[in-house]
Amino acid sequence: MSANGSSLTRWILRHALVVWLGIVLNLFFALPLLFYPEWLIGLFGLPYGPTVWPRFIGVLLIILSVFYVPATLDIDRYRIFAWLHVLPGRTLGVVFFTLAVFAYGQPYGFLVAVLLDGLIGSISLYCLIRATELEAQLAQQGAGA
Repeated sequence: MSANGSSLTRWILRHALVVWLGIVLNLFFALPLLFYPEWLIGLFGLPYGPTVWPRFIGVLLIILSVFYVPATLDIDRYRIFAWLHVLPGRTLGVVFFTLAVFAYGQPYGFLVAVLLDGLIGSISLYCLIRATELEAQLAQQGAGA
C-alpha cells in the first residue's frame, strides 16, 4: 500500500473514532434524559416542566446516534451518512443552541451542546476533508499510472 493509501486508512479510522466518541457523548446525555431528566436538567441549571419532552429528546438523540453508526463501519458505502453527521447533524445543533442562548436568552447551560457538537463536528469534518483529498490524490496517481 502506498503512503497515501495508508494515510487515507488512518484518516478514515480517525473519523470513525471521532464519530464513536460523539455517539458515546450523545448517550451520556440521552440516557439520563430518558431515565433521570430532572437530575440532568438540574445539573446544567436549566428550567424544566413536564418530563415527557426531555425524555422524548433523549429518545430522538439515541435514534440520531444510530444513524451515525453505518459510516463508521463502511465509509465507502455510507459516505453520505458521514457528511450528514457534520451537516446538518452536528452543525444545526451548534446553530440552534447558539441562537437559543445569545438571541433568545436561554440559559448558558445549553452552551455545553454547542461545545460538544462543535468540537465533534469540526474534527469529523476535518477528517472527512483529509480523507477526500487523499482519495483524489490516489485516483490521480492511478489515472497517471
